[in-house]
Formats: sequence, C-alpha cells, structure tokens
Amino acid sequence: MSQVELHGVNERDEFVRRVKEAVRDSKPGSWILGGGWNNDLWGGALPMTWWVDDVTPQNPVWLTRMDGHMGLADSPALKLAGVTNSSEDPNGGTIMRTSTGEPTGLLVDSAMQFILPCIPEVSVDECREALLKASNFALTRRVTTVVDMGRCYPGISVEFSWQDFSGF
Repeated sequence: MSQVELHGVNERDEFVRRVKEAVRDSKPGSWILGGGWNNDLWGGALPMTWWVDDVTPQNPVWLTRMDGHMGLADSPALKLAGVTNSSEDPNGGTIMRTSTGEPTGLLVDSAMQFILPCIPEVSVDECREALLKASNFALTRRVTTVVDMGRCYPGISVEFSWQDFSGF
C-alpha cells in the first residue's frame, strides 16, 4: 500500500498520474517504488525516464515491470546509480538507450543491479506503519488473517526479522 500500483494501467497518462500522486504523498528525496506495469496494455510502447521526470524532480523512482525482468528508473535514480551514456551493459543485462546513446531509464535483467543497491533499507518504523495501514485496510474488508510468504522486494534486508515487531 505504500508503493505505486501499476497493475492494469492501460494508458501512459494514468501511469504518470499514479507516479505523480505518490510523489505528492512523499517527502522530497524519498524513493518512489512500485510496479506491475505491462506496456502491452497501452499498445507496446515502453515507458521512458522522461515520462515521469517532470513529476519526480526531487525523488528517485524505481518501477518494475509485471514480469520482474525490467524496471524504469527516473533521472534522479539513474544519477544515484551512476548510470550514464558511458555505462556498459552488464553480463546478462541491458541498459536500454535512445538512438543517441542516452539511457532511457529502462534496465533489463542484471542491469537492474545498478539501481537495487541504491534503494535504502526500509526502517522498522516504516514497516510498522505499513503493517498498521495494511491491517486496517484488511479489517475494512473483514479479513482476519494474513500470511506473509516472504519479503523479496527492493529495500528489504534478507536479515529482516519479525522480532523487529515485538512490542507492536
């Protein structure tokens, strides 16, 4: 609930609107994370950095495609990751580029590793806030039990433990 939900988005304008809404609700400098986009739903054109740069000048953005093989980074995120015209494609990955060699913001497969280490680890307080928000939402839907099958997404440490929620 704290990330940009892009599943089912079938227009570029809606994609941008959702990112803009997330930025509005965030502090300058904080990462805007999300995903689930599928470019096939809006005709196949791949999103580009400049789709969101105007609405995210102070926030790095990372939005993964629904299949997990590609993600879109905005210009602040690319800058933090050191991705430039001269960056080389890593083995098993691609930095998508314009015809003039500029990175488009799309990183494919192992090229996503440029961005992932830059995303700060989520704090215990942020996790608690997200858990409370999600729990309250679930209760409004009369859901009484939720099972966590794992935490495999950017910003979560593999050492993260439920013990962090003791006293919650």
